[in-house]
This record gives sequence, C-alpha cells and structure tokens, in this order.
Amino acid sequence: MSDSRDPVDETTVLVTAVDVTLEPIGARALLVDRDVLLVPDPPPLLVEPRGELVAVIAPVPAGSGPVERIAVTGVELLGADEPVPGVTASVVRLAGPSRYVVQAEPFTQRRLTQALLAAGGDLWAAMRGLGYDSPMTAGPGEASLTAVHEDLLDAFAAGPCRVIRTCFPHPPRPGDSHPPHSDQPPSNKPQPGRPRTRPDGQHPPTGP
Repeated sequence: MSDSRDPVDETTVLVTAVDVTLEPIGARALLVDRDVLLVPDPPPLLVEPRGELVAVIAPVPAGSGPVERIAVTGVELLGADEPVPGVTASVVRLAGPSRYVVQAEPFTQRRLTQALLAAGGDLWAAMRGLGYDSPMTAGPGEASLTAVHEDLLDAFAAGPCRVIRTCFPHPPRPGDSHPPHSDQPPSNKPQPGRPRTRPDGQHPPTGP
C-alpha cells in the first residue's frame, strides 16, 4: 500500500509512460502509484483472480530501463455496486514499490468525472486525456451513460481518484449534500523544509 513518504529518491526513475501487463492473464494496467495499478474495465479473470498474479512493468520506449516483475497482493473491484452500467475498474496492489514513477500533471476528482463524461464512461480514454499513456481499448460506449446522472459518475470517480497519485479527491465539507464542483486542486503549497502532501496525506509526484 502507498505510504506518505516522498517516492522520489535515489532509486526512483521518472518516466512519461510504462507498459504494464498482469501475467498470466495478460490484462493491461496503468501504474498510478509506485505500488498501485489501475485496470479500467477489468476482464473476468481479474475480477475473480485464481492463482498468483505478477505485474510485469517495463518503461516506454522499450529497452530504456530494466523490466520489473512484482507480485500482486490484492485486487479490489470498483463500480460493481454503483448504478453506472458498464463502468468498472480494478485496483491492484503490489507486494513492493516500482522504481518507476509516471509523470503526469495533478488533476481533481471533478476533472476525472468530466473526462469520463466526455469519453462516454471509458476510463482508459479518460486517463489518456489526463496525461496517462493508456492503451487503446474498447470501452463501455456512450450509449450506456445516456441515463446516468453526473453525480453518479462522480461517485464512481471517487474510487480511482483515491488511489491515483496525481488525483486530488473532493475536500470534505460538512453540510454539503453533493461534492463541490471545482476544477481547481485544493491549495497545497509546500512549507519550507517539508514535502508537498495531498489531502489524503500522500505526496504528489515531483520532477520536471
């Protein structure tokens, strides 16, 4: 599980993209924190995994760094109980941290919701729009979201945002009946001598 330490140290390699495959089932995944993968629209073999899974993580372009093999310790399905037809994702937790950190601009949960709406619920496409080099895959399609209220899709977006290192969840506000609709990340100016932290205590990525 992700911790609150700054992940950019002497062992960290900042990259613009990585290629991640879960073996032996061959599912594609996104590295969204050093020890967390996100799998939009997961295949059935990942929803109910049988046997041991290993994440094979390679930098892009191929050959620009070593290929890692890290065991999977847990899989959590998101969206199965939410009233958003066809929109699901799996959170995959790794036994140890990857040396790679994907550089992507921070964004808010609201922006993730808007990206999902624009992509017709396709989380792969939404993540591409937010700076992640995700593979082109067939998503659920816009037709499945025609009757879904935006607030329901925002409720789904809270799950991925919770584990994506560069995503800022809605700040809690007592008395709010709905999450605040702000496109700006919460104020998070670093203090002298202290690393920046996200509202959940984790650190956003640093680098160029």
